[in-house]
Amino acid sequence: MGALFQRAALVGVGMLGGSLGRAMLKRGLVNEVVGIDHCPGVLAKALTLGAVSSTTASLPEGVGGADLVILAAPVVAVLELLPKIAPYLAPGALVSDVCSTKSAVLNQAKACLPASVTFLGGHPMAGSEKDGVEALDWQLFENAVYVLTYTLRNAASRQFVRLVEQLGAIPVEMRAEQHDRVVANISHLPHLAASVLAEVVAANSQDREEILMLAAGGFRDTTRVALGNPQLWRDICLTNQSELVILLDAYLRELGAVRDLVATGDENGLLAHFQRARDFRSRVPLPNCTRKRGQLESEEG
Repeated sequence: MGALFQRAALVGVGMLGGSLGRAMLKRGLVNEVVGIDHCPGVLAKALTLGAVSSTTASLPEGVGGADLVILAAPVVAVLELLPKIAPYLAPGALVSDVCSTKSAVLNQAKACLPASVTFLGGHPMAGSEKDGVEALDWQLFENAVYVLTYTLRNAASRQFVRLVEQLGAIPVEMRAEQHDRVVANISHLPHLAASVLAEVVAANSQDREEILMLAAGGFRDTTRVALGNPQLWRDICLTNQSELVILLDAYLRELGAVRDLVATGDENGLLAHFQRARDFRSRVPLPNCTRKRGQLESEEG
């Protein structure tokens, strides 16, 4: 298959953006990827690693003439970028993002972008607690669900779906509100739980050295995501507040109930709690397993 887009502008070349740029170039899905970042060191690394084919610190220069623009920055930065790039977008261009929250981005895109361009919200359900372009992985999207939130169905959006498929990913359409509700459950709440656990344990100064010495697989696995980029996770919380507050309230109620089971020594209650948790966890699919196309499909037609 030949290139699906001629010139892709990648605004932000961290781990996720770098992985996307490298994958598109390596698979021949675009003829050129121009990396846009305010940090010369990041651009130099991206060029060396093959994540981009050219670089610039200028938004007008980078997005001008591009038929594909991907915003690969934290969500609050993307909300600020959308009105900035609007005057320089070529008619017919497709603009997408890789943000973990969709409603705020979709609303901003509808408000800011000219009618001559197409916006298609994107969230590849792939990533790592590592950040920086040096952590890129061009095979990151293999068998990963790639959520798409539409504003318009046209030739440009269909072309982007083909690009997602050629990346090895599984395109899944969802409404922005449904996406934010689902990822609050499976991604955002777990991250908050891991970060709170890390802080609770870190506060134990009396046994600090012994804690660090004995910390093993269970603690590492449970708190791994707390290694994520603090700015990115701050922005996620700020743009998915309503869903997260509902879940945090439920989490606190459940935590309180478990606390009472422990305090009263309720053997049957504790056993039932752990059994329910184990039963649900056993149903979670293995990472990178092949999923049926259309799984998690939205109710939207």
